[in-house]
Amino acid sequence: MIVRHTAEEPLNPVPQIPTVKGKEIVAPGDGMGYSAYEVVLGSDGNDVLECGGPGCTSNHMYYCMAGSGKCVLANGKEISVPSDFFMGFSSAVKCKITASEAMRLFCVFSEDDSPSEDRVVVKPLSEVIGTDRDVDWGSGFSRRFLLRDDKFGVSVTLTSVFTRPETVNGVPMWYKNHKETAYYINGNMTYQWEEGKQEASFRPGGTAFMMNKNDPHRALPKEESLKLCVFYPALVGNEKHSFDGGYSVYGAAE
Repeated sequence: MIVRHTAEEPLNPVPQIPTVKGKEIVAPGDGMGYSAYEVVLGSDGNDVLECGGPGCTSNHMYYCMAGSGKCVLANGKEISVPSDFFMGFSSAVKCKITASEAMRLFCVFSEDDSPSEDRVVVKPLSEVIGTDRDVDWGSGFSRRFLLRDDKFGVSVTLTSVFTRPETVNGVPMWYKNHKETAYYINGNMTYQWEEGKQEASFRPGGTAFMMNKNDPHRALPKEESLKLCVFYPALVGNEKHSFDGGYSVYGAAE
């Protein structure tokens, strides 16, 4: 398990988007199969996030946690970006993002094995809620923006964790087939691992828990919490949590 608190991370240029600075959430050396950063774009017009196109080798994905702005693609298409909005682009797709109201962005990068200018996924959270990508996992909802068929190599979800009588002692979890980053952006959450010998809690500004060793762990929500999750490899989409054996796992997809 790797734990990283955003408030403690330095502000540095993001390798894939050197035009802006961000805070490293998942480092290339963490062994997760992807990297991730938090980037804040100011509304004064001086911050311009540009990524993709010639020379780029990574899929690039963005979730707007707060604020608003626009994204302009190389083909001239302009996308309005409110809060709770997801965008995923192949490395072949060049985009330019600017803010009209200071934007807090969660940025994910994964290796692009088959670049395509046609591989674009753009959707607000509202288009996921109530669909087959809105999954009740037992202690909350997993809203899945990307699945395996989207061909980005990873899945990105917005997942809620509820407090219920059965969560008082924690929710036991163990992803044996995926490496997951759980980036908590709201709430009050504690994780325990190594049979309770290790423990860390959410801190304001954001906390990432990375199961880099497929760590069995226990999530103890003290209030309803919200996290952005990245799974590698990508979820097929019909995985359901099974609590057999005392841990919640994603069983084999049918």
